[in-house]
Amino acid sequence: WDDPRLTWNASAYDDIEYIYTKQNKIWRPELIVDNSVEGITPIGHDELFFKVKHTGEVRWDPPGRHVTHCEFDVTYFPFDYQKCSIEIASFAFTTEVLTLIKTKDTINIEDYHDHGEWILHSTQVENHVLVENGEEFSMLEFQVIFERRPGYYITNIVYPVILVSLLTNLVFLLPADSGEKISYILTVLLAQAVLLTLIGDSMPTTSKKAPLIEIYVSLVLVMAALAIVITILNLRLHLRADQSAVPKWLKIFTLKVLLRISCRTSKVKDCVVSKEVSNEDTDEDDYVNVRGIALNRMSTLRPKVPIRKNPQFPFDCKEVSAFLDLFFFHLFNIVIFITTMVLVLILSVSDVPPTHTAHGE
Repeated sequence: WDDPRLTWNASAYDDIEYIYTKQNKIWRPELIVDNSVEGITPIGHDELFFKVKHTGEVRWDPPGRHVTHCEFDVTYFPFDYQKCSIEIASFAFTTEVLTLIKTKDTINIEDYHDHGEWILHSTQVENHVLVENGEEFSMLEFQVIFERRPGYYITNIVYPVILVSLLTNLVFLLPADSGEKISYILTVLLAQAVLLTLIGDSMPTTSKKAPLIEIYVSLVLVMAALAIVITILNLRLHLRADQSAVPKWLKIFTLKVLLRISCRTSKVKDCVVSKEVSNEDTDEDDYVNVRGIALNRMSTLRPKVPIRKNPQFPFDCKEVSAFLDLFFFHLFNIVIFITTMVLVLILSVSDVPPTHTAHGE
């Protein structure tokens, strides 16, 4: 700023064009960081020096470390942008006495050092007027927009989340007699819960919105829990003592839906098991062998007697259970694919937050 009271003729003072003086010796504006979280105190220190030119121009470069409040929006984590700002104002002087004017539209970043997690995307300086109790006060806002480096999070969170979600539906491909269906889906559920915890630990606690990837993991977690319930009920059907007693509603669902998915038909041909023996063409040993076989299997094999299944519903509980596994495998595949594609598409169009911020009373 210019102070006409501090001018002098340089030629009359051995061509001294500027001097240094402590800031408690001359007038200076009372400036504060309005959005500081460490308390509001005036910027500068009495032991700092001003550079005063013979023309009355005063230059003041007070160093300082300021911690300010920033509202995080992690909706598109880990492809998000965050905006932070330092708001410098003077509530001791109204705009009639003191007006803060920006000299550049951007912040000088010559001394900026790269950060391992964030990339400095852009900066901007804006003038604002604050209105308090009918009085106007000048303010400068220094805005900084950071872009998160997503490489670490893609490798350690995004890829594992998508891969584990794709493992959920594989439980329906395991044979029911293997005895591993429940243990497998419980392991997948545990892995998803661990990933959800890792995502939560990476999020700031001040964020007002939940990240999409956290919502995605929660949805997949619910699907895994649902798969456990379906698997247990399906195993009960598979291990049913009376294999012919398929519930009526399940028969209708099988005939109308499950058979179409599994490309099966409900038509059954008669099965005839017979054994004819010619007395003229066999010797005594053959006769004894045939007689032994007939006696041993008399309860199951009867000559020329057809073994028939119900032509309307020729499937037992084990077959229906296999149909259900195939149905839910395709259903979960479709749901997981759609949700994954929606997540990827939304994350790919994450936008930079606007730099303009409205200020008023």
